Amino acid sequence: MINHRFTKATSLLLILVFISSLYPLSDSSKLTAIVIQPIDILFLNSETSNRFEGYNLFVVERRTSAGWIIVNRTMLITDLDGNIYFEREISGSGGLADHAAEFINSTTILYSELGLTRLWNIETNVTTDFSFAGHHDTERNYANDTYFVLKGEVIEIDGEDYLYDKIHEYSPEGDLVWEFNTLDIVNESYWCPFEDMESSFRDLTHSNSAYYDEAEDVIYLNSRNLNTFFKIDHKTGGVIWALGEYGNFTLYDFYGNQQEIMFYHTHSLEKIGDNKFLVFDNDTHNQTNANNLHSRLLEITIDENKMQANVSWEWISSIDYFSGWWGDCDILPNNNVLGVFGTTGHPNTELGARLVEVNRSQEITWEFSFPKADDEVFGVYKIERIRFAPIVSTPRFIEEVNSSYLEWDVWYNFRSKTNFTGSYFIDIDGVTVETGQLDFPRYWQSTQVQYEVDEITAGTHNISLIVADEAGHLSNESDRFSSTGTFTFKGIAKKSLKLGLSIGIPSSTLLIAFVVLFIFLNKKGYLKKKRA
Repeated sequence: MINHRFTKATSLLLILVFISSLYPLSDSSKLTAIVIQPIDILFLNSETSNRFEGYNLFVVERRTSAGWIIVNRTMLITDLDGNIYFEREISGSGGLADHAAEFINSTTILYSELGLTRLWNIETNVTTDFSFAGHHDTERNYANDTYFVLKGEVIEIDGEDYLYDKIHEYSPEGDLVWEFNTLDIVNESYWCPFEDMESSFRDLTHSNSAYYDEAEDVIYLNSRNLNTFFKIDHKTGGVIWALGEYGNFTLYDFYGNQQEIMFYHTHSLEKIGDNKFLVFDNDTHNQTNANNLHSRLLEITIDENKMQANVSWEWISSIDYFSGWWGDCDILPNNNVLGVFGTTGHPNTELGARLVEVNRSQEITWEFSFPKADDEVFGVYKIERIRFAPIVSTPRFIEEVNSSYLEWDVWYNFRSKTNFTGSYFIDIDGVTVETGQLDFPRYWQSTQVQYEVDEITAGTHNISLIVADEAGHLSNESDRFSSTGTFTFKGIAKKSLKLGLSIGIPSSTLLIAFVVLFIFLNKKGYLKKKRA
C-alpha cells in the first residue's frame, strides 16, 4: 500500500512518464503490457522468512500432454502474484533450454530465437539481432563487447558418433574471435554409465552453462553428463581445474563426509562470490541410487589452495518436485535462494513447473506452480528475480569514537555479472546536502552509502536517499529521525516511491530534474510521512 500523502507526488511524477510517448515503439514484435506503478520496497534480511519482493523474468513453454506438441513459448515479466507486466512470444524450433532470457543492463534482455541472439529493450521495444546462436546459454563478455554461445559437435570415434561441445565467442558483427573445444579435455570413456543419448549420438558432455568471470578472465563451463564443471582460462584456453566426477577437488557433503560424486546432471551454474557457486542438482542418473529422485538447490564453497569443495547449503526437495531436466538456482539480496523445478510433470502431483523461493532455514517463502490445464502442461527452464530500479535499505545509525554517520545498503536492480555505475543524492529537510556516484557490485551484493551526521542540529529531521541506476531509474528511501544528544529513528511506516521507467533522457539530466521536483514536493509537504 502507498501512503495517500504520496498521491499528488505520484501524479506529478507521471508527467515525466508521459514524456516517454515522445519515443515511439519502433519494433513490431508483440509488447502486450507495460505497467509502471509505485511499489513498496521491503528489504528482508537473512533472519526473516519472508519473500524478497520484486518481479520475475522467465520463459514458459506450453505443450499438449498427448503428443508432446509445443503450443507456444512466451517470455514473461510478472509480479510475485502472477500479474503480467511484459510479454513477448518466442518463435522457432529447438528446446526450451535454448531460449533462456536474462537482463544484461537495466533496460535490455538477452535471449535467443530463430537461430539469432537477440537484445530486447523493454522500454523502447527495439530489438537488435546478431547472426549467431547456440544451445542452452548465451553469455555476454562486457569487457570485450562479445558473446559466448555453446555449440554441439559430432565426432566419430571407433565407429560411434559422440556429441561434444564447443564454446564460441562472437563479436556483434558475427566474427568468431575465440573457441574452446571439450574434445581436447574429455575422453569418450567418460560417457555416462546410463548411456545418455541425443538423437542417435552418444551425448558425452551436454554442456549447459558458460559463466564468464570478467575479473579473472575465466569461464566456468558446466557439463551436465560429466557431473563436472571446469574453470577455463580465457586467455590461454587451458583448464585451470575441474570440480565433480572428473575433477581434481576433494569433495565433501554438507555433513563433512567425503564423496566421489557431489551432484548429478546439474544445470544453471552461477558464481555468487569469490569462492562460492550455486547450481541446480537435478539428481538424474544418480550413480549411488538411481531411484533417489530428490532434486536440490545447492551451494558449493571451494578452497582453491587446498583443492577442497564443500556443500555449504542445500535444499533437498521432496519427490513431488523432482525435475529430471531443466532447473535454476539463484541468490537473492536477502540471502534467500530462488529455484526452478521446471519440468512439465513431477511424481505424485498434477503440477507442472514449480518456482520456489527458500530461506536459509529451509522454509519456502514463495512458490508459484503451473497446474495442468485441460490437456496442456507447462515447463520453465530458468528464472530471474528483478527490480526496475535500485534497491535501498533503511538507514542504520553508526556511532564511533570520532564520528557518527548514517549508512544505507544499496543493490543493483538484478543479479548482474558486471559492475554498473549509478548516482545518488542525500536530502535533509528539503536541502540537498550530498551528491555522488556509486558502483553497484556484481553478484547482487550490496554497496554502502554513508553520511556523517555530527553537524546536524538537535530536533526532528526528514532525510532521504535517492539512488539512480545507469539509465536513470530512481529509488527513494525517506525516513524521519530525532537528534537529541542520542540518535533515534521514529517508528514510522516505511514507504518508498519508485519510478521504474527510463524515458530516453540521460541519467544525470533525469536525476537533476527529479531533485528539483523532489525538493519542491518536500517543501510543499507532499512527501512527508505520518507517524505510525
